[in-house]
Amino acid sequence: MQSSFPPSSCKLQKKFILNGIHRPGDVILGGLFEVHYSSVFPERTFTSEPDQPNCHGIDTPGFRHAMTMAFAIDEINKNSKLLSNVTLGYSLYDNCATLEIGFSAALSLASGQEEQFWLLENCSGTPSVVGIVGDPFSTFSIAASSVLGLFKLPIVSYFATCSCLSDRQRFPSFFRTIPSDAFQVRAMIQILKHFGWTWVGLLVSDDDYGLHVSRSFKSDFLQLSGGCLAYSEILPWEDHRNEYKKIVDLMARSTARVVIVFALQIHLIHLMTEVVKQNVTGLQWIASEAWTVVGGLHTPEFMPFLGGTLGIAIRRGEIPGFRDYLLKINPAEQNSANNMVKQFWEDTFHCRFSADWLEDGGTLCTGEEELRNAETELLDVTELRPEYNIYKAVYALAHALDDMLHCVPGRGPFIGHSCATLQKLEPWQLMYYLEKVNFTTPFGDQVFFDENGDALPIYDIMNWLWLPDGSTKVQNVGEVKMSVFKGEEVTLDENKIFWNFKSKEPPTSVCSKSCPPGTHIARRRGKPVCCYDCIPCSEGKISNNTDSLECTSCPEDFWSSPQRDHCVLKRTEFLSYHEPLGICLTTTSLLGTFICTVVLGIFTYHRSTPVVSYFATCSCLSDRQRFPSFFRTIPSDAFQVVKQNVTGLQWIASEAWTVVGGLHTPEFMPFLGGTLGIAIRRGEIPGFRDYLLKINPEEQNSANNMVMQFWEDTFHCRFSADWLEDGGTLCTGEEELRKAETELLDVTELRPEYNIYKAVYALAHALDDMLHCVPGRGPFTGHSCATLQKLEPWQLMYYLEKVNFTTPFGDQVFFDENGDALPIYDIMNWLWLPDGSTKVQNVGEVKMSVFKGEEVTLDESKIFWNFKSKEPPTSVCSKSCPPGTHIARKRGKPVCCYDCIPCSEGKISNNTDSLECTSCPEDFWSSPQRDHCVLKRTEFLSYHEPLGICLTTTSLLGTFICTVVLGIFTYHRSTPVVRANNSELSFLLLVSLKLCFLCSLLFIGRPRLWTCQLRHAAFGISFVLCVSCILVKTMVVLAVFKASKPGGGTNLKWFGAMQQRGTVLVLTSIQAAICTAWLVSSSPTPHKNTQYYNDKVVYECAVGSTIGFAVLLGYIGVLAFLSFLLAFLARNLPDNFNEAKFITFSMLIFCAAVWAAFIPAYVNSPGKYADAVEVFAILASSFGLLVALFGPKCYIILLKPERNTKKAIMGREATKP
Repeated sequence: MQSSFPPSSCKLQKKFILNGIHRPGDVILGGLFEVHYSSVFPERTFTSEPDQPNCHGIDTPGFRHAMTMAFAIDEINKNSKLLSNVTLGYSLYDNCATLEIGFSAALSLASGQEEQFWLLENCSGTPSVVGIVGDPFSTFSIAASSVLGLFKLPIVSYFATCSCLSDRQRFPSFFRTIPSDAFQVRAMIQILKHFGWTWVGLLVSDDDYGLHVSRSFKSDFLQLSGGCLAYSEILPWEDHRNEYKKIVDLMARSTARVVIVFALQIHLIHLMTEVVKQNVTGLQWIASEAWTVVGGLHTPEFMPFLGGTLGIAIRRGEIPGFRDYLLKINPAEQNSANNMVKQFWEDTFHCRFSADWLEDGGTLCTGEEELRNAETELLDVTELRPEYNIYKAVYALAHALDDMLHCVPGRGPFIGHSCATLQKLEPWQLMYYLEKVNFTTPFGDQVFFDENGDALPIYDIMNWLWLPDGSTKVQNVGEVKMSVFKGEEVTLDENKIFWNFKSKEPPTSVCSKSCPPGTHIARRRGKPVCCYDCIPCSEGKISNNTDSLECTSCPEDFWSSPQRDHCVLKRTEFLSYHEPLGICLTTTSLLGTFICTVVLGIFTYHRSTPVVSYFATCSCLSDRQRFPSFFRTIPSDAFQVVKQNVTGLQWIASEAWTVVGGLHTPEFMPFLGGTLGIAIRRGEIPGFRDYLLKINPEEQNSANNMVMQFWEDTFHCRFSADWLEDGGTLCTGEEELRKAETELLDVTELRPEYNIYKAVYALAHALDDMLHCVPGRGPFTGHSCATLQKLEPWQLMYYLEKVNFTTPFGDQVFFDENGDALPIYDIMNWLWLPDGSTKVQNVGEVKMSVFKGEEVTLDESKIFWNFKSKEPPTSVCSKSCPPGTHIARKRGKPVCCYDCIPCSEGKISNNTDSLECTSCPEDFWSSPQRDHCVLKRTEFLSYHEPLGICLTTTSLLGTFICTVVLGIFTYHRSTPVVRANNSELSFLLLVSLKLCFLCSLLFIGRPRLWTCQLRHAAFGISFVLCVSCILVKTMVVLAVFKASKPGGGTNLKWFGAMQQRGTVLVLTSIQAAICTAWLVSSSPTPHKNTQYYNDKVVYECAVGSTIGFAVLLGYIGVLAFLSFLLAFLARNLPDNFNEAKFITFSMLIFCAAVWAAFIPAYVNSPGKYADAVEVFAILASSFGLLVALFGPKCYIILLKPERNTKKAIMGREATKP
């Protein structure tokens, strides 16, 4: 209030026009309610006195809230046991869901609405109300409690849930009967935890309620349940379509299936309109208590989307007699000051009490309309939730007043054991009793307040059931409450819950599914901690728990299982009897032993026959590469500062302590030296020090006592004579400040002072601009100007917004649209000098530029670094991951804390801080450092490696021997040994053997298309030519000996020279046809095999058609077997030189010793070794045929020429001793 003439009266600075209901009484209680849900603000240009906002839209539940308080007070007045002989009155105001109106109403309750009243001395007296019930909004309660708390006026809210209101330092007189958001958040988290939902979206309203909830939820959700937010968005109050469209777009794109909304009905209407428009389904909505039981959302348009919503609701209660009280409401009993009932009446019955409305064709209200017959929510008392809290709030104030009135004089709680009285009641006295209130409602709930002014928290858990007929039922499915001993307790009946999904089951909402055993978590960079990839453990490592952070190495003799979830003994590798290769070799060995036994028996029986020895060589080679394991180290230390001598820290100071000198001590500076911080802009104020030196306490009166208090503190004296009697020094006022030890005269660092200086000058310039206004050209109504005699504050506002001037220090001062000056900070550095003193020096500045945004200017050469290196320190949670590694987030740690995991083989990362490793292309492999891809090593049977050289040499040696033998046979072609059994076939056989030796060269060298196609064809045809010659020779031997018998001459004509050549040609042509068909249908091609080895590319020839290859080999085998069979039958024919015996022996080598061993060895040999095995088989069989068939003949020709006669060959010549 403002003192004015005459001096014995008080006048209100401003009277607010408010909607309200009033009832007189001995003690008045105030109430703040939302009876209108919106308001319209007039345009404010400050060129005329601003109008007050207009309220629109009756909120029937809000009106019922106001009526609840009126009913409770009426009920208390009728109760002879509570506040007997005292009548309670009330003043209830409508806040119109607008902060400005709500705050105005709170001030009106505290100061009253009488424009002027008379007092004898000053503007003091009993407050107009002793307590206030409300405000329902957290933001409004914060504003009202911040001011009214200074006067300790009790405020008991029934709907304000912001946890910030539990701060007794800021809001000492605030109480509430609704749980705080801190408990609401924990209750929500308990529900999410119950269903395993760890990946959710959060939407909050744009006010203190929403913003405090958002901060609390973000911290508690991760801490209490390990969950993360997929997104967190703020819902605007107005219907900003573009903003809501962006939010719904984000919801639709997100993988989170659960959406939590802390907002009001108006926000949900705007939001759901856009949700319906975009048809975003499949979401599980979680409602805060602000909209869980709001019926305005249960529409056919919204329920297909909101059906199944789970939410927490204020505890439901019952208030007997309340409905009957509502039916008795009568607007005829209300005067002009009590206009709230009339407004409700007009809205309900669509009429007006004003005659002007009748002239416009409307219906006139009579006041005799019956509420019982009206369609209104007012009479629905089945779900009394905020109303029940209001009921408890009123009774809490009533019980506090009752306890106060029962105080026994002389035994009271106040000074001198006095009691409070209604006549001289101070609000803080009622506070004492309100803190100790403890009573039980008729519904059975106990009401008391804890040390923060909060009642015992409890919520009902509600579920929106969408019925088949399109109607909605909000059913109770459980409760969550705070237990003194057990903490938060959740009780849920899941069988009753309606899930709005096809599965009728609760949805799954996680960012990443749990990592099963055998994998470990790898955090995604820039994502919340519950978003990760499940990376399989590398070979040799396992994880046997779900969601393992890392894999552990197996012991030395163990290896990871294929699933990587447990360690198994390493497989032992040796040539076993139980594997196919071992079985084949064992079978071959036993077969060879058996054949040897048979041959030994044959040779024993036919011991006069020449014995030819042979050897079988098996080549088996397997190379296995072993891969190394991975390792890691992360040191971690926890320290305290001075007490534990913690050094090596770089401190960054806020402006609150950057230039505070109290920390510049020898104890602290070894640790705080080098501190960097921001400080308020330093300025210079010329003449300020001289002004300070002129301060004189004698010029001050009792009302201006601040200078006198400073003087007494500085000179350790008092102006009071009582101080002199106690032995103290009396202040004279003549002490000299110049000689005093005081910080007052230090004007070298004027920072807050400089801001004060600019603020005063801004107001002065605004006043100056106002006084320079030219009448008739002013900015106000009628182009008028403001005057000092009739100055209104809003007029000065107009000029203050347009201030623009420059200080003597050179700084420009003006205000932006938010009332902020151009921001600028000095950057300061604490320099610790060698003599132990400290200097805080300016090393730069950071400022906001209109065009460039934030700009930082730093002179790094001036900065003192308190480290041995004299260089800025490195401060990162984890060092950058070098190329060759990727980032793996640490669970429960911030996103910048991670491990660097080496890339697995075949993958690389060539950038620093890679999120994942990329696989190399097919023909490439990772380098040892895993930072780039290198061409895989190629492997094929090369001419330059030892094995290739040996095989090539052997092949050429075989060719050379064939050539030598061919030369010997050519030279001795007329001798009986050569001519026996068709010398032409012998020459053809030698040529075919030479081709067999040469065709092995096609298997050596890098496979090409022509070599792949030619190698098997040349091999097959050469060997068929060779075996065909042997077969024909065998057949000729049989035919000759049969022809020597009587009647056998006819057989010989079928085996003439032409028939022999034709037979060889036909048999060879069949193989040529097989090869041609094979090459045409599915030709062998070069193939890069990457399956054998990870780091090598094996070049080989793919056979194309396995059937073709099998037919080729099978045909050779059939001919070889026929040759062996015929030769075996002809082995005992009478002849001194029976070639059939040698053919039998050569076929044994060819079939049993070489090719029987070739097939299993070929199948089990990888890469080039398969080619080596085939070449070896070709060479071995070729040498076997060459030695077995031509060795004995060359022996006779070269070493036993006496046996190279027809008689010797025919066995007619006597053997010499």
